[in-house]
Amino acid sequence: MTLADLLTLLAALSWAGVWHARSEVSVERHILEVSVAWATLVIAWILISRRIGTYAVPPRRNLAIALRRTTEAWIATWGLGGLLALSILPASTFSIWWLLAAGLALFWLTRLALSFSSAGDVSGRLRAIVVGSCPSARALSSTRDATDAVEFVGFVPFANEPAGAMPHLPRLGAITDLSDVLRQHEVDIAFVSPSDDAVTGEVHKAIDTCEAQGLETQYFPAFLDVDDVRVGMAWSANRPGLNLKPAGEPTLTAFGKRVVDVVGATVGLIALLPAFLACAIAVKLSSRGPILYRQTRVGRNGRTFNCLKFRTMRVGAHAQQELLRAASLQDGPAFKVADDPRITPIGRILRKFSLDELPQLINVLLGDMSLVGPRPPLPSEVDKYTWWQRRRIAVKPGLTCIWQVYGRNRVSFKRWVEMDLYYIDNWSLWMDLKLIAQTFRVVLRGTGM
Repeated sequence: MTLADLLTLLAALSWAGVWHARSEVSVERHILEVSVAWATLVIAWILISRRIGTYAVPPRRNLAIALRRTTEAWIATWGLGGLLALSILPASTFSIWWLLAAGLALFWLTRLALSFSSAGDVSGRLRAIVVGSCPSARALSSTRDATDAVEFVGFVPFANEPAGAMPHLPRLGAITDLSDVLRQHEVDIAFVSPSDDAVTGEVHKAIDTCEAQGLETQYFPAFLDVDDVRVGMAWSANRPGLNLKPAGEPTLTAFGKRVVDVVGATVGLIALLPAFLACAIAVKLSSRGPILYRQTRVGRNGRTFNCLKFRTMRVGAHAQQELLRAASLQDGPAFKVADDPRITPIGRILRKFSLDELPQLINVLLGDMSLVGPRPPLPSEVDKYTWWQRRRIAVKPGLTCIWQVYGRNRVSFKRWVEMDLYYIDNWSLWMDLKLIAQTFRVVLRGTGM
């Protein structure tokens, strides 16, 4: 804990009115009460900051993460320490809400100031060693963020690992000499990152060796070198383990996306009601069959749903799709045919301006789809996906996405999926709003098929 944070906690209490004089209490007693309240906040801050990892990322290295963790730690400290402080001091002594606001403002100002300061950039860094020699260990210790955070003194490979995988660090010895290496180089923290070739017993022994010398040890197994899972701790029968689950949207942002979907779909259905009626009448009068076409599509995590569209083909046209497969303009599992003979004249107009997809606003309201997201594929298409393409169905499908705006029918299926994965990995509400706005421009150009 830094001196700046100690003073910040005291300043927050002062701003909240903790020094307000009380006539019935002596000055000495009041100073004692304030000191105990301050010490309570300090203890709560230390415990919670250690748990959250507030000081693990310096503000100069990554200000956004530092601010987020500081905010989380302060809110928890305020909830715990503030309530305990109120049990020491009368409620009229200071405002608990002013304490929250003052502390948050002062902590943010402190972190902003530290982000522009170079003090402690080198002297305050921990001396680190990497135990392991593999691409994962190299990536762990070769980025600028990593070298700014700690001082890597070298690495020690496991017995079956090639030392050449870590050309950026000096080799300090063999795994059998790890205990001596740690003492000789005065290591503060060890990053254990074994390859698939490392022997499990050696990995356990390396961690035990680091623990015996009182070092903080961080374990980075190679099987966690993936981008589409979130990792947390899990316990079963009092044994710790790793909980791996597909990366999902944070609760607050997921709620915001759902709000945009519901509001946008509702406004769209109301505003486009004349277009709905015109399309329905045109479909009904132009050919025999139902107005709406229900097709089974694959949604989030492989769940299927009935996707709604205005019917643009003759009844029974779907059964003829494989006969036209050779004429498809789209490679891979997707299917696109220029001048498809199954499409009705009215259907061709609806497809040109994407009017056939308007009923999917109902799917958005039902929660099967989102306004923005990868287009929902057919089950038969998903069956042909490669392992990396299946991540495309890890999120809720949408009416529009990057492919509809920038790719359309001009890119390969591989590039189409890459666009969808870029959206999944870089999603934000601002990106959604921009794609929705740009979709109107694309639709008016009439490039649909």
